[in-house]
Amino acid sequence: MFSSLLLDEPLLDAIEQLGFKEMTEVQTAAIPQALEGKDLIVNARTGSGKTLAYVLPMLQQILDNPQTLPQAIILAPTRDLCRQINKQCMLLAQFTDIKTAVIIGGEDPKHQIKALEKYPEIIIATPGRLLEHVKRDMIVLDAINILVLDEADRMLAMGFSDDVISIASQCNEEAQTVLYSASFNQSKFEALIESILLEPEVILVDSARENNENIAQLKVLADDTPHKIKLCQHLLKNDSYSKAIVFANKKETVNQISAALQSGDIKNAFIHGDIEQDIRNKILRNFRKDELKVLVATDVASRGLDIPDLDLIINFDVPRNGEDYMHRIGRTGRMFEAGQSITLVNANEWNKMISIEHFLGIECLIRKVPEVPTKFTGPENQKSSGKSYGTKRNKTKKPKTKSKTKVKNRLRDRKNIGKRRKPSEKKTDPAS
Repeated sequence: MFSSLLLDEPLLDAIEQLGFKEMTEVQTAAIPQALEGKDLIVNARTGSGKTLAYVLPMLQQILDNPQTLPQAIILAPTRDLCRQINKQCMLLAQFTDIKTAVIIGGEDPKHQIKALEKYPEIIIATPGRLLEHVKRDMIVLDAINILVLDEADRMLAMGFSDDVISIASQCNEEAQTVLYSASFNQSKFEALIESILLEPEVILVDSARENNENIAQLKVLADDTPHKIKLCQHLLKNDSYSKAIVFANKKETVNQISAALQSGDIKNAFIHGDIEQDIRNKILRNFRKDELKVLVATDVASRGLDIPDLDLIINFDVPRNGEDYMHRIGRTGRMFEAGQSITLVNANEWNKMISIEHFLGIECLIRKVPEVPTKFTGPENQKSSGKSYGTKRNKTKKPKTKSKTKVKNRLRDRKNIGKRRKPSEKKTDPAS
């Protein structure tokens, strides 16, 4: 129970208004440790309530030790995740005077400078844009007492390691540093841990590879892209769901899917890296407010988005790896809600899907859609692992040809080409 924690009344009132009663496993394990000011490494899968697990103790520490300068920074890899974290911070701090500021790329720095001039207690930022404001002397890092790295695995994958280390090294020497990851890997994090953490407590609550029992995970066999589009149209028209996200690997595919759904009278919107941030924000707001039921997206929407009543995920393409798969389907089945994921798999993607299932220790049941029949019914020959046998190319040997005898091409031979001069006849002496 949250009431068992040593929290001020404004925070408990906010928790009650938000309807939170029982703490999740990660919250039970991490909040007391964070309140003690310890450095933490927390492994918690997406949708487990980890944002509240670090925001709540942060707010309490700020209330206990107020100061005029910003004293907490939350670093996240993407703009959308920063906005999502900020929303959670504002809801939990609604009965306090604690202010926040979002510092991300794709926005006018002038507006961010104005926000920083109000000295917010908490700054939520992407690493690159934060360092730009540090160089402008708009942020005094040595006043920072709490540093949180959310989705640390993603930040490392995106090449932010040096930026994170630079930010951490400039914070207060006694600052509490908390690292959250959905797929903690000791070897990958070793350099980061040695640089910024001091004797951290490691909390391994759950991992990316643990199956989320709240999500029914299915796969539907498909022939090709046009066939997948027909399947998509049928599922979105006939399945029962409140909201759905269709994920694809490429921006071009997202555009194609969105146009095909629109032509099939399925209202939708799409987002990917080429869509301007303001437009993306508007689309996501409409999605949250139930003004939009279907969203088509690349993996820019696979992390950090907490959308209420999102209960269907369709993977139009098989994700690139198991972690991407886990983050995609993790948009549903959050905080004990039920959800469903459907992955469309063609013959070329079969082995990749089997690898993902093995990586996560799951088995996605095959769902048949009789209304949209498929020619591909699975590989004819399978290995014990479930993967299909590859087709080997028959190497045809070229017939041996008799080697031609090499002829020397000498200069003297080239000079003698043509008719040779006849030898002169011997003249006879008439006197003889």
